[in-house]
Amino acid sequence: MGAPEFALPAVSPAADARVQPLWARERLCDRSSDAFPRAQLRQALQEQRLCVAYQPILRLDDLQTMGQEALARLLTPQGRVVAAEAFISTAASLGIEPRIDAVITAQAMAAASKPGPLAAMPGKLFLNCSSAFLAQPSCMDKLAQQHRHWLQAWGGTEATQTPWVLEITERNLDADPAQLRENLQPLLDLGFELALDDFGSNHSTFPYLLTLPIRYLKLDRTLVQSGLTSAKGALVLRHLLRLANDLDLITIAEGVESHTALQWLRDIGVHWGQGFFWGQPTAHHHTTP
Repeated sequence: MGAPEFALPAVSPAADARVQPLWARERLCDRSSDAFPRAQLRQALQEQRLCVAYQPILRLDDLQTMGQEALARLLTPQGRVVAAEAFISTAASLGIEPRIDAVITAQAMAAASKPGPLAAMPGKLFLNCSSAFLAQPSCMDKLAQQHRHWLQAWGGTEATQTPWVLEITERNLDADPAQLRENLQPLLDLGFELALDDFGSNHSTFPYLLTLPIRYLKLDRTLVQSGLTSAKGALVLRHLLRLANDLDLITIAEGVESHTALQWLRDIGVHWGQGFFWGQPTAHHHTTP
């Protein structure tokens, strides 16, 4: 099922100095309380009111689009768009985060398997996956099946061109890295790649960095903003970049919101970036031919 057409108000580069930080805007827009109501989330899942918004990921040196991140969004009965940050903690507490991951990955991979705006976009498609989702072999089988549908749709594209990147979130990294590697191996053999999401936030992902064949390191937006505002934050970020370069990882800065941030991240050697500087996440309506 394709996501309905919507677009949140864009933030232009010229206005970047006047907008609030990302975390402040999201709390004002999406968080009326610390916890999203459980009954509302269950109902939204039952009524299939979860959909995908896409945010571009750009190479910082020349601003070429390298891919998209598929982001979960919830539509209220009144038509309001709610970002994942507002309800994902509630989903985790209910134990339904893997179900949401399954819905969003299925929608995004199906959209990429049919003619339309998403299929025409270049580069990689980053899919957010909780460790609870990745720990279930049945979920991995479903991703492999959806990959085969994509291959059939595009005439047996070589595995080296596989667009899927599974973003492993730091939020709930409670799976054993070795077991996770075993579960993921069939997908890795199909050409799936891995990214560590929110690197540098509140949890240690070094065991996953050591055990899993991580290709992309996504730098947490709080870490990026700290690097912009304090000498200590900048020093930490530079050290992490040296580590990433030594490991031959592609670094992706989250939360790029201004030209100042773009230029600084480019200067210190971050490879790719994403954020409101290039506009709000949007959804692409897809119609079956």
